[in-house]
Amino acid sequence: KTYKKDPLNKLGLAKEETNLSIACFGDEENFFTIKGVIESLLDCYCRGAKVEYKISNAKALHPTRSADVFVNNEFIGYFGQVNPVLLDKFSAIKPVYAGEIFFDKLINLFNDKILFKPVSKFPKVERDLAVLADENVSCGEIVEQIKLNGGEFLESVKLFDIYQGDQVELGKKSMAFSLVFVSVDRTLNVEEIDGFIKDILKGLKDNLSIDLR
Repeated sequence: KTYKKDPLNKLGLAKEETNLSIACFGDEENFFTIKGVIESLLDCYCRGAKVEYKISNAKALHPTRSADVFVNNEFIGYFGQVNPVLLDKFSAIKPVYAGEIFFDKLINLFNDKILFKPVSKFPKVERDLAVLADENVSCGEIVEQIKLNGGEFLESVKLFDIYQGDQVELGKKSMAFSLVFVSVDRTLNVEEIDGFIKDILKGLKDNLSIDLR
């Protein structure tokens, strides 16, 4: 439970809220560790909802390795690497990744409907896609564009790497996504997958000025 000053309370009492806090650190942990925890949580509580991740302005977090979480256009939390300036004050020797979900809001989005869909008997096809984007383009915008142009057999899109450094021009970032395609009634061939990738790249180029890396 957290307590914040409530300007509307005439008695001066604090406003009580329930939040879910998450944190991890270690040599094997990174931004995607905590993002995976958040994704699993939302998949459990809010299956079928529209989930978006946008660049966060939280001062306690790293300016480029953090994200705000939106479900059905409602801001419900944030996560990312804790700001190194803050970690220095605690003499932390390794990066720390943390997040907070506003549990009172999450409960209101809870979906208890059980959905079933047939499990495909045919093999899934996985393709990795590395693109070069402007640093102000969010992961959510790219994922949405990939899904929009990926065709009916695109099952999932997941970001698994992001890089900014000497090998990427200033103002740009390299982002790598894992795409999974599958059909419930047949095996997809290479030509079909190549066609989907071509449509995805065209959509990214035309709408977000993103190039294949």
